[in-house]
Amino acid sequence: MLNRRTLMALAAGTTMLGFSATTATAEDVSFEGETVRIIVPFGEGGGSDTYARTLQVYLARHLPGEPTVIVENMPGGGSIKGANTFQNAEPDGLTALVASTSTFTSAIFGGSAVNYDITSWEPVVLSPQGSVLFAAASTGIADQDPVTATQTLATVSHAFGIKSPTASELRAVAAFNLLGIENINPIFGLSAGERRQSMIRGEMQLGVEPFSGYSSKVAPYVESGELAFFATLGFIDADGTVVRDPGMPDAMTVPEIYEAIHGEAPSGPLWQAYLNFLNMGVMTSKSLNLPAGTSPEIVAAWRGAIDATLQDAEFLQVSGKVLGPYPQIFGDEAKAAIRGALDMDEAQREWLFAWIEEGMGVPAGN
Repeated sequence: MLNRRTLMALAAGTTMLGFSATTATAEDVSFEGETVRIIVPFGEGGGSDTYARTLQVYLARHLPGEPTVIVENMPGGGSIKGANTFQNAEPDGLTALVASTSTFTSAIFGGSAVNYDITSWEPVVLSPQGSVLFAAASTGIADQDPVTATQTLATVSHAFGIKSPTASELRAVAAFNLLGIENINPIFGLSAGERRQSMIRGEMQLGVEPFSGYSSKVAPYVESGELAFFATLGFIDADGTVVRDPGMPDAMTVPEIYEAIHGEAPSGPLWQAYLNFLNMGVMTSKSLNLPAGTSPEIVAAWRGAIDATLQDAEFLQVSGKVLGPYPQIFGDEAKAAIRGALDMDEAQREWLFAWIEEGMGVPAGN
């Protein structure tokens, strides 16, 4: 659990990470008397909805002119419906969109249904969230160090729950494969809670959770011995280096374990896919965006409101479960993470689609 002092330190760190409200002129921007809409391209009650509704109150307080701020849920197609709508929004500062990992995976695998371009949007803030890999106790890794546990897991086949063949859980499949855990049987269509319960019963052997879900819903089962932790996906720092997860700094990352086993750093198309998924699933886990063509002044006004929110004492009391112990990312660093999630040449794209088709048993897209 994060106390208020930790959260205030986090807020101070986020301000230093890349944004000062004075970097662009925003004094003439005012939304007084306006209604600002935050599109959430998912249904109510999920992580993206919680993120938007947590920010909603404070954006109404800190956006210039103190506008009315509403959250509009627009589910459909793994966020495609809402993202397509947002792509055509007026760049007047009155419409924003919360994107998640699924928005990125849909951009790659959604085929002709996708009419949006994330790289054209203006990111206000990226809110990273670490990813944690764990296994059922039936695998026998509970008392093993991460390297030995990985080698143990690589010797037999495992069932793994994934929402769909191209869902955000692909980040874990890339991690497992990179570590030599290749004989994975995907089980489609289960919710996160159903997947956890299946693992506790020993029906599935491998799992992945964001840091927040792991901390609140999985860690108690690790402590009781029913599940076992063995790695995090890591975190990408400002220099583009994969470092340890800020939420679990004592835990080894997937590339660290790989290097301990092989004596060299990972490379090749699977490693490149891992980096794409690491940016999608961790660095851009949640984000708040403005439409393409939004003026620098309006972008600065929104970023100033986020900066003020991150220093709002009331927000600091409620934001721990939403933001976790992660630095918020702005400006050029945010755009670099978005490029890191989506950039791939045609050869890498073809390899990725073939890898998914082979591992999931179905075509990855059209």
